[in-house]
Amino acid sequence: MSMNRNEKLAQDLIGMEGTGKSFTVNGKNAEDMMLEEQAEKFNESVSKINDKFEKHNEALVSYAKEISHNINGLEILPMTSYVLVKPFDNNPFQEVKIEGGIITDLGGMTPEYKSNETGEIEQEKQFIRVGTVIETGYKCEFLKPGDVVFWSIASECMVPFFRQGFVAVAESRIIAVVNEKLTERKENYGRE
Repeated sequence: MSMNRNEKLAQDLIGMEGTGKSFTVNGKNAEDMMLEEQAEKFNESVSKINDKFEKHNEALVSYAKEISHNINGLEILPMTSYVLVKPFDNNPFQEVKIEGGIITDLGGMTPEYKSNETGEIEQEKQFIRVGTVIETGYKCEFLKPGDVVFWSIASECMVPFFRQGFVAVAESRIIAVVNEKLTERKENYGRE
């Protein structure tokens, strides 16, 4: 009778030189019993992981239900000197101007071009964005909710909040602001 690999390993470890025989208990040989034991341990670990994920999922569902019941009471605030901005789809301060049959200003429309790489018509990327300040962080010094601001796209960070399309931009990265009485605000800046 030939030895299985576990029996050979045991023989090598303890230095036996005999031809050990496999034994059976309750009609099962030792190798089958070891395989069943390994399968049970594996199944137990899988069950523990499944239980952990189910508990985590239940907690998420519970939290989502709690939020949906209290959605009117939820607030979102940017931290420190960040401002929360709702970007416009197009720049509202531009108009399409046609002079002598030639478009001299595309306004808020995104320019298109034919790509040399793909041969397709593609839109140019807008590097300057425009939007309304929704809320300011507690360290913001000049900007106020309702201001319309300009910033570079590289300065923004997406804020996924109920698919509102908000972005956060550091106040120091804002390029320009549009609102009434800004000169007065600037003159009083630092006096408040």
